[in-house]
Amino acid sequence: MPRSLLICFALLLTGCGDSESTSKDAATRSSAIKSDEHVVFFRTSGWLNEATGEWHVPIHGWIYEPEDSTVRKTIFETVLEEQFDLSPTEETEPNFVRRVNLLIADNERGKELTVNIAGRDYLLPASAENGHFETTLHIPETDVDQYGAGDFINFSAALAESDESDNSRQFDGEVRLVGPSGLSVISDIDDTVKISNVTDKKSLLEYTFLLDFEAAPGMAEQYRAWSLNDVSFHFVSSSPWQLYSPLTEFLDGEDFPWATLDLKAVRFRDETLLDLFKKGTETKPAVIENILSTYPGRKFVLVGDSGEQDPEVYADLLRTFPDQVLKAFIRNVTQETANNKRFADVFENIDEDRWHLFDEPGHLHAQDTD
Repeated sequence: MPRSLLICFALLLTGCGDSESTSKDAATRSSAIKSDEHVVFFRTSGWLNEATGEWHVPIHGWIYEPEDSTVRKTIFETVLEEQFDLSPTEETEPNFVRRVNLLIADNERGKELTVNIAGRDYLLPASAENGHFETTLHIPETDVDQYGAGDFINFSAALAESDESDNSRQFDGEVRLVGPSGLSVISDIDDTVKISNVTDKKSLLEYTFLLDFEAAPGMAEQYRAWSLNDVSFHFVSSSPWQLYSPLTEFLDGEDFPWATLDLKAVRFRDETLLDLFKKGTETKPAVIENILSTYPGRKFVLVGDSGEQDPEVYADLLRTFPDQVLKAFIRNVTQETANNKRFADVFENIDEDRWHLFDEPGHLHAQDTD
């Protein structure tokens, strides 16, 4: 997202964006969720500690109060129109309203939630300034075997009695139980599986705020083919966490395999806003390396695109983790060739069969991940 637009937008948000709440006593089973607050649990993946016989189950979510500011949306709309000649139409207005409202939502900090998982209640750490709460539960393997559903275990926020009968107030989550060995795919989102035109500011903004999200041709089919071999998937993207729900709805609607998402944590009222401008070479390596270290016995394939820094990031990972990272696939969105100077320099001293620049995902076959 262009710096000028985001800075203008951030200035509009002074005085909004976070609120502090007093949580209920820690011994109370129900979560301190007010009627005007909403909770999103992000998809995560667990791992088994074979030495202790416990599953490590990450719980990560966001509690916020939806915001609907006509004034701020109008100013934002004016900035889009004056600087980029973009404006919502009758058809795109619902996308614009929803996505902007998520970006300006009122984060709820200091909130303590209780979740019920594997037959027990667990009190989570209080939410931070950005409304996020995060912890890793250690659950006995016997409990997971009893309460899990295949490769997944589900959980829900424990609610007050007044909320329990209201289906709109049910907040559920799920964790995939990823085994210690096997194959995993770590994938970018923008211009890899979703058309974004990141290198064109106007087009990027139009796809981000106005248009329906559009799948890159053939990528869902390719990922589904890989998933038949019990592959796990992790999406790592520069999109902000505020757009998590529209992104997962898009991925599900296009029938991509279930995947975790790692997005950028930003608040649209302080210096973390600038994290959106950081290059992938500054942000992605740490996130991907954390996934690799979490599953040291698994093999990985990296999928990205040529639009930004995925080739540079993935080449470094191929060199640093030669035993774990098998291959890197780069979707060619810049009409380059594999033998040009950029790729020759980036993938210098890396075996040719460990990376592939592709135009059509149908050219990638399951055996390419062996």
